[in-house]
Amino acid sequence: MKGKRRVSVFDFDGTLVADDSFIGFSRYIFGSGRFVLGMIRALPWLMAWKAGLTSGSKAKEKLYSALYRGLDKAEIVERSVSFKPRYREEVLAELHRCKAAGDKVYIVSASLDLWLEQIASRLGVELLCTTSSVDSRGRLDGRFASPNCHGAEKVRRLLEKESDRADYILTVYGDEPHGGDAALFAASDRHHTM
Repeated sequence: MKGKRRVSVFDFDGTLVADDSFIGFSRYIFGSGRFVLGMIRALPWLMAWKAGLTSGSKAKEKLYSALYRGLDKAEIVERSVSFKPRYREEVLAELHRCKAAGDKVYIVSASLDLWLEQIASRLGVELLCTTSSVDSRGRLDGRFASPNCHGAEKVRRLLEKESDRADYILTVYGDEPHGGDAALFAASDRHHTM
């Protein structure tokens, strides 16, 4: 492994930040009242997911649609600039240490580009995440433009960017070693549960 380049991957929700950024950003954009109304509209799908009748990805997309469908993407992205998630300082320090050491650093997350793009840009790292779909007028159409970047999809997306796995040492930082980060942990040379 000596002499190989290094790639460091950080999960976002629960790892780099303490909370679920989908909930945090949605409350920031809409306030608690409208957020709760969106949850109520998506409740049948959320209940079906909890009962094992549909996937978490489908339920998440339905909640996303209930909240964001019809909104101007550019306006949401513009408002995201002032969104300040609650970083876990020790993990943020590790991200900066990896960058300073010359690692290629990625945030790989199931959360959405609407708020993660500006965060990744501010941190100076690459981003792989769930992306939002827009209609011909630039309005969010309530669907994901990419598969939900969760579980094995995280590995698939990383390998699209970093295909020659023998060329680098992969270190993964995550909070769900038996959940959403398990596939990344399995694909890594080193991993850390944060």
